[in-house]
Amino acid sequence: MPESAVLLVDLQRDFLDCKGGRLPVDRLGAEAAIRAANEVLSRRVLAGALPVFVVNEFSPGARVANFFRNNAAVAGGAGAMIDPRIERVWTARCFSKAAPSAFSNPGLEAYLRAEGVKKLHVLGVFAEGCVRATAIDAVRLGFAVVVHARAVASNARWKKRFALWAMRRAGAAIVD
Repeated sequence: MPESAVLLVDLQRDFLDCKGGRLPVDRLGAEAAIRAANEVLSRRVLAGALPVFVVNEFSPGARVANFFRNNAAVAGGAGAMIDPRIERVWTARCFSKAAPSAFSNPGLEAYLRAEGVKKLHVLGVFAEGCVRATAIDAVRLGFAVVVHARAVASNARWKKRFALWAMRRAGAAIVD
């Protein structure tokens, strides 16, 4: 059983496609997150860690909230799919959520506990939103948390800096 897992947070078309995405992060951040995810999935880094995808899937009926999200990651839409540049490992589990923290889906914590995971590596988007909420909840739940700073992205540098500060303050380790 692996003692660590990598949470690949919101690596979806609408967030990583800087030209066609509905709510993209900056280009360099998207490229870094994709590169890091592919290194994990190909087992070039963190080879012993269990890869776990976490994706946003917003209800098509949430019209007002979807308006403010520019209709990004609406369940069933192409933008909600994992970005095609990600080397998808089909054996990796995927958990959906409709709130910032990956742990808003209770199945995620149950799965990680059943697998014996004690340490979580976190990468993905948005640093100040879902990555931050996930890392802070993971610390609160008793996991050792490592956030890979170069592998998280946002649409503004100051937002990423703030998020890294907040996660470090909550008890997550921040590494480059």
